[in-house]
Amino acid sequence: MKSILLLLWFSLTTLSLSAQLVPACAGGSPATTCATACINCNFNDYSGSTAGYPSGIVPNFCGTVENAQWMGFIAGAGTATFTVLPSDCSDGNGLQIALYEDCLGDPLACEKGEMNGGNLPVSITAPLAPGHNYFLMIDGFAGDQCNFSVSVSPNDAVYEPPLGQVGQLTGPTKMCPGATMPFSIPPVFGAGAYIWSGPPGAMIDTIPLPVTVIGNGGNQVNITLGDLGGQICVQAANSCNQTPPCSASLSVEILDQSYRPTIEADTLQHLTCSGAPAELEAQVLASVGFSFTWTSDSSGHIVSGQNSLHPTVDQTGAYTLLVINGQNGCSSTLDIRVAEPDTPHITDLRLRNITCYGFEDGEINAAAVAGGRSPYVFSLDGAAFVFAPTFRYLKPGAHTMAIESSDGCRSDTTIVLSQPNDFLMDLGLDTSIHLGRSLLLWSANWLSEPARAAQVLIKPAELQPMLCETCPYSPMNSFHYTVTAIDSAGCEAIDDRVVAVSKERYVFIPNVFKPDSGDSSNETLNVFGGEDVALIKSFRVVNRWGSLIHERSDFLPNDGLAAWDGKVNGQTVNPAVFAWQVQILFKDGETEWLEGTVTLVR
Repeated sequence: MKSILLLLWFSLTTLSLSAQLVPACAGGSPATTCATACINCNFNDYSGSTAGYPSGIVPNFCGTVENAQWMGFIAGAGTATFTVLPSDCSDGNGLQIALYEDCLGDPLACEKGEMNGGNLPVSITAPLAPGHNYFLMIDGFAGDQCNFSVSVSPNDAVYEPPLGQVGQLTGPTKMCPGATMPFSIPPVFGAGAYIWSGPPGAMIDTIPLPVTVIGNGGNQVNITLGDLGGQICVQAANSCNQTPPCSASLSVEILDQSYRPTIEADTLQHLTCSGAPAELEAQVLASVGFSFTWTSDSSGHIVSGQNSLHPTVDQTGAYTLLVINGQNGCSSTLDIRVAEPDTPHITDLRLRNITCYGFEDGEINAAAVAGGRSPYVFSLDGAAFVFAPTFRYLKPGAHTMAIESSDGCRSDTTIVLSQPNDFLMDLGLDTSIHLGRSLLLWSANWLSEPARAAQVLIKPAELQPMLCETCPYSPMNSFHYTVTAIDSAGCEAIDDRVVAVSKERYVFIPNVFKPDSGDSSNETLNVFGGEDVALIKSFRVVNRWGSLIHERSDFLPNDGLAAWDGKVNGQTVNPAVFAWQVQILFKDGETEWLEGTVTLVR
């Protein structure tokens, strides 16, 4: 017999990790517990006795146990039949046996014997996996003490199997620090364990390499790298043999931090106002081949989509997104806080107030909105909701803008559009003036708000030079004009006026005068004219025989120097009736001849 130390074993589908594989037995007696049994590399034709073994724990046995002993062995074939032949039993009850792979699990096969079994052989048959370790338990029925011998069919089912060749190691060749990625080789015949090694800091399930992985599936592991790259190695092993170190290897390069996934998301998001689960929003650049996993703290709750970019949640709390690149294991995380519903509100409100009094050209633009979940819809003054955030052609006064987010949250905002005062002009009533008189066409004081005038225009355009408060205008003819004042916003103050020009001729020549009378207003014969007279072209006085006795030309009306003083060649003339003739040029360009008589008295 060989004695051996062995770790606790788990089920066939469970991997067991160990710092090293327990070596084979080096001789000795069977063990009193499964956990302390060693592995025999060539187990057959064993003989022994149940005498002297204490009662121990045999999990899930099909009977009761009083004096069990355990023997471990390595399987060399796929199926085996174990036959134990008792002899010299003190009580005549015989033996009972069971076969285990997992010391804490159910037996693979169990034969509980029978009362008065005497020297009857007990036998079990079980499937085996070459290279795996198994444990045969032998116990006296009801504590019977018997000698026994063990035979196995076929014999090689309990002989050390030859280890097969280790195949190619597959896995990623580039990884990020801390990344966990799968590595594997094809199953090796006869292997009950695989010894994995790697660069410093590399681990399997938080256990630093090298690690011995025992059981089915040990040829496929997830290895977490540290900060260093290097060779990942594996060798096949069982309790009796192992392949050369680094039987298969793969070189892995460590990538820098730039290879980690880039996650973009608002770190503060909100539940919906409607009560429906909120969809969290996150984006990952170049996400093909990536995996996504969301977790929450104790207060959060993920409703669906835990492995997508857009899970739905229905409780406030902290949520964490883990993104892993399936090609190199590079990963990133992002924490998102989900708070109570957030109503939308305008963060950038742009207004265009009414430009001119009475216009309907106001504009409201919710250029930026925060809170709630986009897209948003907008309504103004109770109208239907639309996606456009801009409203035009608005009247002055208060307006109510409603904003509703896609998660059902709504807010109302009162917005006031102002308008300027009415821009007015008053040129006065239509008027009339006499030819030759002047008037002002414009004064800033005729505006309701003179300071607002940025530009003043007049029609007809030829009157533009007259738009000043020190520029009186003397029209030749009646006319209609319009003045427009424009402020900086383009608002206009407009008024018009009709100016009628009277062309009644203001000319007066006395019909009697008395020279040397001492009355200066009636001592000479003069041509009197109003503001409409431009020039006296000719003034002639003749006697009754047609003789010219006085003549003047090209003088202004009311000019005393051009008057006749009642003398001819310096000699006083006797009272008589004289004829006069006058040619007058008026300011409107018209010329008229006037004639009449005057009586000179003394």
